[in-house]
Amino acid sequence: MAEPTTRPRRRTQEERRAETKRRVLDAALDCLVEDGYFNLTTGRVADRAGVSRGAQLHQYPTRQELVVAAMEYLANRRAAGLREEAARLPDDADRIAAALALLWSQFSGRLFQAGIELIIAARTDAVLRAALTPFERELRRLSRELAAELFGPRAVAHPDFNDVVTLVLNSMYGIALHRLLQPTSTVKRQLVLLERVVRTTLTLGEA
Repeated sequence: MAEPTTRPRRRTQEERRAETKRRVLDAALDCLVEDGYFNLTTGRVADRAGVSRGAQLHQYPTRQELVVAAMEYLANRRAAGLREEAARLPDDADRIAAALALLWSQFSGRLFQAGIELIIAARTDAVLRAALTPFERELRRLSRELAAELFGPRAVAHPDFNDVVTLVLNSMYGIALHRLLQPTSTVKRQLVLLERVVRTTLTLGEA
């Protein structure tokens, strides 16, 4: 007697909508990184995602809304990953090196590359600039929140911690930009020096 076959569960409308959204946002990020903002169109994104243009436009009617939503989507995914890493970091002096390494890893992926494309484009696109400004503000807030989780409560208790985080983020951003122009630059030496400054500052006065 043949075994009864089990039909796969049909996805709900909400699940199908979420899958379409994920495919559209991933496709938008790929187009942004590979082709640049000015070559990105909602039609090309829909084709790359394998969805109808109507389905894509229903969720994101304009190019500006689409790319900012894609950046928010990727930033939240990266933040979730960093929080998982933060929970596994050692609670000792080596945590500083580990925290800096994790922060630096965020300056070489799609989020950084796509962000550079949008910052350049926003200089001459007022609509994009208006859409991007709240996201940039939220990304800075999220970065500071994640930095606190990565460095841990001992570092956060230091009176200069907020200024140190600002220094770290600004320095890493500058180093990453310089690396785009001169890939063979002394990035490793600069990061070692940055770690030395951070370690000295955050451990100053400890017993």
